[in-house]
Amino acid sequence: MEIKLIDSNNFTRDSLKDFRRYQEVKNVYRLQNGNLTLIYHPFTEDWDAARRIEKAEDILSWQYVTYCAFDGNRVVGEIMLIPKLNKGRLIIDSFHVSEDYRRRGIGRALFETARQEALKMGAHALYASCCSSEETINFYSAMGFRLSSDPIPSYAESEPCDLQMECMTS
Repeated sequence: MEIKLIDSNNFTRDSLKDFRRYQEVKNVYRLQNGNLTLIYHPFTEDWDAARRIEKAEDILSWQYVTYCAFDGNRVVGEIMLIPKLNKGRLIIDSFHVSEDYRRRGIGRALFETARQEALKMGAHALYASCCSSEETINFYSAMGFRLSSDPIPSYAESEPCDLQMECMTS
């Protein structure tokens, strides 16, 4: 597995054709009276072929600093960063690991790459609007993320069930 900064030589519109963005969610975290509470709320996240092409086109728009994890030529993880700081924070716009490659340290490696990018850009923190699934929040928490004391309104409004989290870079 290798993490690479995406460019026109290593990523195309078809690079995500074998990517499996699939997750069966059973429990989600909700903020209730200032505390995170785990509640049963089952749903399934999945990307069909059209959504994978749309994500690849987002990456190829070059509006993001994007790193992908590769197994040979196959993309097995991605993290997209907005290259403009928001109150000193580097925003993670998208962060996924293919279902068949989870629990192998790929998410941690992508996160560390994003942290290094944040430090290089002078950011004091990474910021993410996180899916509230139990697994997602547990991962972000393990990486050092906590609920943001200064959420970005546009993210909080566009994804009201997401949790607005941030992590200090050093």
